[in-house]
Amino acid sequence: MILVNGVYHFRLGYWGKEIQLTNMSDLEEFYDQHVEKVYKFFYIQCLDVPLAEDLTSQTFVSFIQRSSDITTDDKKYLYGIMRNVWADYLRLKYKERIESIEKIEDFAQFADTTVDEYESQPAYERAVRYIEKLPEAQRVIATMRFIEEKSVKEVAELIGKNRFYVKTTQYRALKNLRNMFNEPDLGRV
Repeated sequence: MILVNGVYHFRLGYWGKEIQLTNMSDLEEFYDQHVEKVYKFFYIQCLDVPLAEDLTSQTFVSFIQRSSDITTDDKKYLYGIMRNVWADYLRLKYKERIESIEKIEDFAQFADTTVDEYESQPAYERAVRYIEKLPEAQRVIATMRFIEEKSVKEVAELIGKNRFYVKTTQYRALKNLRNMFNEPDLGRV
């Protein structure tokens, strides 16, 4: 970033596209107002901190790149970019057209509702989402032990393994769950 005659010049991306902004404080204020919601939305969707950070960054870089094109409400424009960034990620991940996300008319409301619903969920319901992200053996044992409340002996008999395998796998599952729960503090970004 270079300041020349009161205009900030940014060079972005591999191609070195230059962007000029005359009022940096407005951009900083806008960023501060919206970065937390944008990050929370992406994190809730993917449960992956680095990916959520990348998607958030990509959203704001695209917003800055197109800031001179904005003719409507800045927030609505930002959420439109956010929708496109998420749809692009899903297309890349699943290599297919994602129509459901493109049909959402008011993406800002959808994103805000997603974040609000996540934050109001009991910890138990959020934990189930994390258990689903565990490797298969850990997921099976965590589900039997913590959701179905089976004993170590019962789980060992059901899966045809010894109790030491169950205890070790349970320990690994708990360690992974602890790491997942401790990664982001969605109360502050």
